[in-house]
Amino acid sequence: MGNHNSNHSGKGFSADLTGVNTDWPIQFHDIHGDNVALSHDKARARRADSFCKSICFSNRPIAINERVYLKFVQTSSSWSGVLRFGFTSLDPGSTQGPDLPRYACPDMTNKPGNWAKALGERYAAINNVLHFWYNRNGDVMFGINGEDIGLFFTGVATNTPLWALMDIYGNTIEIEFVKLGINIVLRDSFKNSGMFLKKKKKKGSEAPLLNNMLNRPSVSMPSEISAITSQMTAMTSETVPPTTVIQSNSLPIKYYTMTRFSLMQWHKLQGKNIEITDPSRTIACRAPEEFCNGYVFSSRPLKCGEKVVLQVLGIDRSYVGGLAVGFTTCSPDSVSQSELPDDADLLLDRMEYWVVNKDVYRSPEIGDELCFHLTNDGEVRYSRNNSKVATLMHVDRTLPLWIFFDIYGNIQKMRCLGVAPHQPPVPPRPRSTSYLTQGPLSVALPRTERQVQPTTQNIANSHASSLQQKQLQEQHAASMVRSISVPSGVYVSSKSSPPVPPKSHSISTPTSPTEKTIPENETSECTVCYEREVNSVLYKCGHVCMCFECAIHVKEKGALCPICRQTIFDVIRIYKT
Repeated sequence: MGNHNSNHSGKGFSADLTGVNTDWPIQFHDIHGDNVALSHDKARARRADSFCKSICFSNRPIAINERVYLKFVQTSSSWSGVLRFGFTSLDPGSTQGPDLPRYACPDMTNKPGNWAKALGERYAAINNVLHFWYNRNGDVMFGINGEDIGLFFTGVATNTPLWALMDIYGNTIEIEFVKLGINIVLRDSFKNSGMFLKKKKKKGSEAPLLNNMLNRPSVSMPSEISAITSQMTAMTSETVPPTTVIQSNSLPIKYYTMTRFSLMQWHKLQGKNIEITDPSRTIACRAPEEFCNGYVFSSRPLKCGEKVVLQVLGIDRSYVGGLAVGFTTCSPDSVSQSELPDDADLLLDRMEYWVVNKDVYRSPEIGDELCFHLTNDGEVRYSRNNSKVATLMHVDRTLPLWIFFDIYGNIQKMRCLGVAPHQPPVPPRPRSTSYLTQGPLSVALPRTERQVQPTTQNIANSHASSLQQKQLQEQHAASMVRSISVPSGVYVSSKSSPPVPPKSHSISTPTSPTEKTIPENETSECTVCYEREVNSVLYKCGHVCMCFECAIHVKEKGALCPICRQTIFDVIRIYKT
């Protein structure tokens, strides 16, 4: 793969990448784009004043499950988009910097042997530390600041040496290969050994290597850590709370006790990491140490006007990301388990009608009850614990629709309580104020030094006051439906002064127990380029999910709406205030 020089460009590496010598620290390769400048120790790479030709590589191949750590040293807000990263089988030593294309995506990724993708802008903040690696199956995983986020993309060929590929793009100005301290090494080592997470390592699983964090061989790390772990085991078991919580299969219903559910079983089609644990097929549990491919499907299409309620039985806070929900016209009987991808977004590439909304429920608690209501208008509404309501999506209500879920990330175990016709909650009946039950309302006016002489007008006012007071008593005798609050400055008197009704009453009406809120996962990021903000609406479906540039490009290609799969007749630019 090229000459063996100070950059360790890859000579002698076999197709078995577990044999890659990870003793060498990861640095930037001498071959890079024209607008890249390296620091003297080759740990940092900085883009010059331009926005392109900033491709760079690692100085050596990356081993299977070896984590690469990159720190965002400097960022900007003058451009659009951020770092692109991935892997390449191209030996950087076999090319020249001027021969490199302007961009990694799509100039390099359109050619065989290159895999890269844009990082979401929200992750590319200054001083954030990105880590990524690939496994033997060709899945590229990533995380931020020590927290694993999950799958980034798939399809990497692992039968050849792979160099880390980075494109310092857009608002990313300078990046650095990080050498983390021993405290991080200990934390990640505990995590991999099962101490930190209180879990046993799955048989045959491969713990990610952390070799780029030290300037010495990683094989010495276990011996160094073993001397410390024996002293910390007792402390760890006492101070670290369990991150995986599994409750019994029979938690009581708390928020939908008045709902009469019909049985809704999970279909026999399920994700490869899901197990149905009860005979009635209502409880689904994701396998330990797995975070994705946790699909479950309804056993029949969901009818308009019905709602499905789920109960959370288990959570695993060692993962991030949350439950995904979607609908499809594709009968689960016609899909095989091998066709279900690890990333639910890939379902949208199928020919059938599929819509999905990821990370709907990101902060789970044991016993939470999640309601998904398909309205007669095709609106999918979501509420947690029968409280605030959010609209997730709109679907084609004229089609038979199976609802499905991906038990992903920090959701570990779920129970389907059943399906029921949706009934709007009844507003609570307000209580009447207590002072109205104690007889006629009387108020004392402030005394005046001047004696008021009775006049015809005063007598008329007195009759009117008596009539109004009588009407108030009659209203109280009837069933009260509104509560009347006493205006400030008016007080009840025990003296037998003439009753004078207040000039006005403030009427307080009960508020609705539900309100529309923004979904937890709503973002203004374009679902195509993940760079620009959403600023267009698709006609006729009305979905707002892409920037204007991408929407025009998708329409010109004749593609369909990525949410509802309807034809795009026109694109309308929108302006936000």
